[in-house]
Amino acid sequence: MQQEGRDPMNPRPEVTDPLGMSPLSLRRRSVQIFGLVCLANIIVAVLTARAVMTGDPTLIGLSASALGVMVVMTALAMWSGVRTVAVELWIRRLGVGDFEFRIEPRGNDEVSKICMALDTLRQSSIRAMQVDVVQRLSEELREKNGELEQALVDLRQSQDRIISQQKLAELGELSAGVAHEMRNPLQFIQNFTSSSKEIATELVEILEEPEKVDWEDVKDLVGDLSSNMERVLHHSGRANGIVSAMLTLDRGVGGAFRPVDLNGLLVEQTHLAHRAAQSHEAGFGAEIIMELEPGLEEIVAVPEDIARVIANVVTNACQSMAEKERLEEDGYKPEMKVGTASTEEGVEIVVRDNGMGMTPEIIEKMFNPFFTTRDTGRNTGLGLSLSYDVVREHGGEIYAESEPKQYAEIRVVLPRHPGTQEMGGGAASMSEPVEDEALG
Repeated sequence: MQQEGRDPMNPRPEVTDPLGMSPLSLRRRSVQIFGLVCLANIIVAVLTARAVMTGDPTLIGLSASALGVMVVMTALAMWSGVRTVAVELWIRRLGVGDFEFRIEPRGNDEVSKICMALDTLRQSSIRAMQVDVVQRLSEELREKNGELEQALVDLRQSQDRIISQQKLAELGELSAGVAHEMRNPLQFIQNFTSSSKEIATELVEILEEPEKVDWEDVKDLVGDLSSNMERVLHHSGRANGIVSAMLTLDRGVGGAFRPVDLNGLLVEQTHLAHRAAQSHEAGFGAEIIMELEPGLEEIVAVPEDIARVIANVVTNACQSMAEKERLEEDGYKPEMKVGTASTEEGVEIVVRDNGMGMTPEIIEKMFNPFFTTRDTGRNTGLGLSLSYDVVREHGGEIYAESEPKQYAEIRVVLPRHPGTQEMGGGAASMSEPVEDEALG
């Protein structure tokens, strides 16, 4: 019998009894028996020597036989004693919780049986201890899960606050563009209304003297009045479109999935974001080419969210072109292509500008929250991150492709019906580039 890698016949200091009793202590019963056997060996040896001195052959033979038996008994007692001491030591170590120490059973005697029983006890104790550890870890895990659930609730609340703040930042970014854009149609309405008032006054003066009425003049004045009214209607429609574009960015208006005219939404939000960029960048103006697929089918989406995605992408494109315009010498002409197309996955929005472009490192990080390469006073770094989340929530994908100092292209692919796997798409076809007079 021995501990793994250890000889029980030569116990080392680390295997001494944990209760303070040495393996060779006289208090051990096995050591006492071994001492008595050794004493009997000495007596038999003395008697044998005495028989040899007397020369009695019979006595000599008996004494030698007795001495041989005693030597064998002593060897067996020594081996059994060592094993018993080792087993006793094992029992004491088990009692104080040392489950690493063990003795290999040798043979098939009672000591070996005890060793096997002790090893079974040791393994059972280890399993019981492991169960206790698992239970303790389970309790700790439950506590941690509770903390994580609370942290998740706090995180969602923080996310809602951040989204609200980003929404206000976007509205603030576009408000100057709205003011600039509203001024033009309102000024036209004021001018045409004033002109119509003068025409009406002149008509009243003419009709006060029926005998002198020149009906050709009256006809011309009425035609001018009608033309003015048409222009007032046109520019009031422009103003209404601007207000509608701003309201689309407000979640309070809707926030539910419903059919959306993607072409119309893309035009009005591009128009709005471009004007907002002009209000922040003095003298900036990009040629915007609309490449809208004629008769594009409506998609089911949250228009407020898709409008926010378009506004963010177009705003980034305008900022990139404005930055390049500041850095480049004369000859640079900002140009942005905005288009839609049918695809196998659904529909696609493409925004391509000839601004500063992006490096592969920037493309890799561009959708990370709070990542921005521009003035943090105006940019929170959340616009593209929230746009990415919106597109993914719609079941779509957003891709970026760019070459530094040459171009940047953002593609947004949306399913026609979110949540469905089959999104039948028509053949992709782009119309010939057509400049949009209101945007150019």
